Amino acid sequence: MFSTLAGMMMAAKVHFTQAHPIMKKRDTSVAECVYMNKVAKLEETEKYQKSKLPESGYMTVEEYEAASRAKAKAEIEIGEADIPKDSNMIYVPQKTYKLVKYNSPIGSPELNLPRKLNFDRQINAQGIISGDKTMLVYPAVYYYAQSDCTSCDLFLIKLDPSLNDKEKVMRANIIQREEKPLISTLKEIDEKYIFRTLTPIDFSSDNKKLVVKEKVGHRHDGIWKTDLWVYDFEKQQATKIPQIRDAIVHYWAKSGGIDFDEKRWDIYPMGFDANDDNRVIVTAYAYTGDVPKFLGTWSIDTEGNNSKLESIDGADVPISVIGYRLEEDSVVDATDLEFEAKRAKKLEKAQEKEEKATKKYDQKINKLEYQRKLHQMDMDTLIKIQQHKEELKQIRKNNSKKVNTETAVQ
Repeated sequence: MFSTLAGMMMAAKVHFTQAHPIMKKRDTSVAECVYMNKVAKLEETEKYQKSKLPESGYMTVEEYEAASRAKAKAEIEIGEADIPKDSNMIYVPQKTYKLVKYNSPIGSPELNLPRKLNFDRQINAQGIISGDKTMLVYPAVYYYAQSDCTSCDLFLIKLDPSLNDKEKVMRANIIQREEKPLISTLKEIDEKYIFRTLTPIDFSSDNKKLVVKEKVGHRHDGIWKTDLWVYDFEKQQATKIPQIRDAIVHYWAKSGGIDFDEKRWDIYPMGFDANDDNRVIVTAYAYTGDVPKFLGTWSIDTEGNNSKLESIDGADVPISVIGYRLEEDSVVDATDLEFEAKRAKKLEKAQEKEEKATKKYDQKINKLEYQRKLHQMDMDTLIKIQQHKEELKQIRKNNSKKVNTETAVQ
């Protein structure tokens, strides 16, 4: 196709170059037509030469200054970053993660305060993912150095539904969190060494409620007490439930004559009742000697009513386990990375080869198109000259007839 087209163009070019010099000498109209053709061809040649250069290679000073002027923020379009890809991969151990049940073993979630909190002044602790993988709830812990106190907020992050389960958790960021915390502890710092923390325990089976425990204590005296909280996502309301502690104190005061005001004891929220999302299960222990005394398994509804002793001897009570957490699984195998590196290298070479072939093909097409336009201009000019020649011939013929007619009349 290329050779045929090039041959036709060359023949037309030869025809034109042979024809127009003679006509140019005989007629000023022809000379003007040939001149205009040369000017148009020069413009087309300049356009073709520019197309082979980068944009900055043929800019005028005015064009460059216009392109480099300062822009307002509204004029700037920010697209996705073009991240360079390097197929020369070097093996660096990369951790892999998996989703596991958060409240397993039941009642085990605890909030540990690392020493780095004293230096960072804030840490974001382990979060819990809802059973339907639509949201993540995590505690933000704050440290106040002037009084050596700690407080806490519980925040919600809605997960991206377009990603798979693990990716949506991996990409969750505190920038995406809801502005208002779900639950907050007191922020008073007038009493030294007090810590208040919030630890999510588990979601209900319908993911509409979350049970949380608040620990209040002293840095040098241990935990003073644990309070029970329930957050309702439909009502967007947090409810503190101190009634369960009152029920336990009242029961043992009546049945055992124990005065808990003189004893150290605490509750341990376990999760929601597997048979009723409106009831929370807790266990209780008294620290009256070397071995903690079991005070029973208790339940209470999410509104803080109807406390109930489920078991006094530690019998199993069905508890739902709904939420998830992200856990380190293993590391990426070096052989997997080597295989990916080889495949990426082959793909990169194939892409480079294809890009070069495409660029070469486009350049050849552009050149032929440029030559075609020039030859088309020659052909159009030649046709105009031929038409002008025919017009002159017809004029001479008409003049000759007129002269002959006048001579015959005389």
